Amino acid sequence: MGRTITIGYFDGIAIRLDGSVLLLALFVTVSAAVGWLPSVAPGQSPLLYGAVGLLIAFLFIGSILWHEMAHVIIARQYRLPVVQVVLYLFGGMAQIGRDPERPEHEFLIAIAGPVSSAILAAFFDLIGRSSSLVGAAAFYLGSINLTLAVFNLLPGFPLDGGRILRAVLWQIEGSYTRASRQAARAGQIVAMGLGLYGVLSLFGGILGGINGLWLLLVALFLYRAAAQTFRMVRPAPLPSDSSVRRVMRQNAPVVAPELPLAIFAWRFFDHAPDQAFPVVDDARQLVGMVSALEMASVPRLEWGTYKVQDIMRPQAELPLIGPDDDIRQAATALDTARIDHAPVLADGQVIGMLNRRDITYRT
Repeated sequence: MGRTITIGYFDGIAIRLDGSVLLLALFVTVSAAVGWLPSVAPGQSPLLYGAVGLLIAFLFIGSILWHEMAHVIIARQYRLPVVQVVLYLFGGMAQIGRDPERPEHEFLIAIAGPVSSAILAAFFDLIGRSSSLVGAAAFYLGSINLTLAVFNLLPGFPLDGGRILRAVLWQIEGSYTRASRQAARAGQIVAMGLGLYGVLSLFGGILGGINGLWLLLVALFLYRAAAQTFRMVRPAPLPSDSSVRRVMRQNAPVVAPELPLAIFAWRFFDHAPDQAFPVVDDARQLVGMVSALEMASVPRLEWGTYKVQDIMRPQAELPLIGPDDDIRQAATALDTARIDHAPVLADGQVIGMLNRRDITYRT
């Protein structure tokens, strides 16, 4: 991708167009105006076919944005930061600041895109059941949206299907790293298959040649992206120590229960909104925990009227995790409590914090 222009914002997220999207628009316009529309709705002028083809290209780019926004909406449900959405030659990319911390979140974020495209395909198909030029255009849009949904379900990273595959392998094997490498390797295999099909399509006439060239470009892009992911995600060495102590965050700042919420936000939360903070009393005994989930229960403008103890998750609802506990058992305890953070206790004192993200990416 090269230079981009910002065309709008969604809830603070920039929507950008890469210059290469013009090639995508040209491909769709020519394919519709030269190949599809004259054969399905004959008798119209080439100028009209071209205008309708251009409209189809515009609506298809909007359909890609629809697809990417489905990813964005689900990612935001799990409090994942979304940096931007970029539309470019090979479709779109919702750039999420970090990967999900649970395989089920990865699965739902990934599948949201193909499902949204399938819904859009069904909508256009209903309009496209007439024999008019409008019906032909709508049917074409339905077809390419269905193609977009099916193509993205191919089981190779970084396609949505590859992310779904990673989520499934992650759930089965319990290792984000191994699942990522396996999904990336599958992406390379899928890319080679697309490349081979593209070569064969080059000998299928003008439109076949255009489609073949397009598939070759997509295959090259997918292969490079999958290979880069495979190289970047290094397999973690087998640790001799599988205890919580190996992944916990030590020297975690503790918070007094009577601390005003606005002061807590100013001193702690605003600097690390993705972390959780143990709440301890004057005797240094744990009485609760506060994180972004609890902070979200109070509008920011009202933080000055609350104290930490008013919103904190009480100690009775937190799992008891020690530094020598097994990491996997600790992860199970987090799942049971339906939380992503927990204090680590030794002799009744808080000595650190356990974060699901550290379990995911450091094991």
